[in-house]
Amino acid sequence: MVFLMTGRAADAQWPANAVVISPAPGTSVHSLLTVLGKAVVKYTPVEQWTVQPLGGPEVWLPMMKEGKCHFANHIVPEGLKAYQGRGTYERIGPVAVRTAAAGHGTMFMFWTTPEKNITSIEDLRGKKVFLKYKANPLFTDMAQKQLASAGLGLDDLKSVLAFSNLTGATKALMEGWADAMLFPAVPEAVAEINQVKGECVFIPLTKDQARYVVNRSLGYHMEDVPPDDPRFNNKREVPNAICYQNAMFCSAALDSETVYGVVKAIFDHSDELSAYHPLAKYWSLDYRPVALAVPYHEGAIRYFHEKGAWTRDAQAFQDRMIKRKKN
Repeated sequence: MVFLMTGRAADAQWPANAVVISPAPGTSVHSLLTVLGKAVVKYTPVEQWTVQPLGGPEVWLPMMKEGKCHFANHIVPEGLKAYQGRGTYERIGPVAVRTAAAGHGTMFMFWTTPEKNITSIEDLRGKKVFLKYKANPLFTDMAQKQLASAGLGLDDLKSVLAFSNLTGATKALMEGWADAMLFPAVPEAVAEINQVKGECVFIPLTKDQARYVVNRSLGYHMEDVPPDDPRFNNKREVPNAICYQNAMFCSAALDSETVYGVVKAIFDHSDELSAYHPLAKYWSLDYRPVALAVPYHEGAIRYFHEKGAWTRDAQAFQDRMIKRKKN
């Protein structure tokens, strides 16, 4: 693999082969990254864009530290944990990870089915709910915040159920073993529920409830999701949806000109790329290219500043986060 290099535009060291890590094979994110590479190879000196499905930050953080990968895609809240060295990432040690760009969002909501007649968070009182996912505390934390927005806690549920994979939880929901589940909106699973049950229902929040959650959850935002959104396969509009973004991360040591060029290639040509993948249109200046969580790489800041997308608030947040982390 080509090792990471540093330098300004005059002596930029473009990698011949840019190595990019995706969370898993066969996923929409993996195929999206492959499509984004079309623009990188076409509009930069990068000759090859190699997407490797190796997993999350516990895998690619050490690779970045050793210069064995250039970019990696993951969700913003988990990227923030990695940046801060919290939880499972504490053992890895300090890695100066940065955001290159943020792209498509994902709803992180409670799902149910029509016959349950659950139309609000308050209706989860006394219900059996899947919300503990393996050893990932993000799920329980999000469940508690959404419940708390309606004055509820875990004790108000009939059962707090644990699950190890989406397939099992989806089956349990469709067969009536559970009343609801909390999971990011995976379009394939939503489509299956739509087919079997008529509709996968996302339990809505009021605007005040959604603000309560977002104000306590760094890396999340509130979004009105239209019906038949290609990201989710939802049949009807989901107002005030709690969403996180997927982002492309890199090492702070990666050459600034390389980061600038890669981001520019993708965002200047998102319309062209959207013909190849439905999620590509969200890697656009028209969506949310700047997510205030993990600090941005200086090369990315340069691009977004040129486009008017880098604000004073973004710079102030950037300065606070870097000062707090000191790397």
